[in-house]
Amino acid sequence: MALNMYFKNGIIRKTRYQISDELVPALYQIHDNANFPQLTWLIDNLYDNPQIQPDIAQALADEMVGFEKLILSLHLPFPRVPLQKMQSFFMQAAASQQVIHTSSTL
Repeated sequence: MALNMYFKNGIIRKTRYQISDELVPALYQIHDNANFPQLTWLIDNLYDNPQIQPDIAQALADEMVGFEKLILSLHLPFPRVPLQKMQSFFMQAAASQQVIHTSSTL
């Protein structure tokens, strides 16, 4: 089950990102890690269709950078490009002060 996310980018346009089923196992690598409280919250609420406020989006973007550094230091395989795109999505939403809306799909 994928999680679709979007935020408004202008009057009509929306910026979108999807957390695919393939990306979820990578996120679970840091579940319940005290260094990543917002990512843990996102994982716990992934399929409850949470709304993500701009301050939380910024915290998620910051934690994504730390997550990538941790995985690189441990030499673990991970989907680098999808994680970087997700970090960029969160940064864009935070910078434009937009709420991220989510919906899960089968």
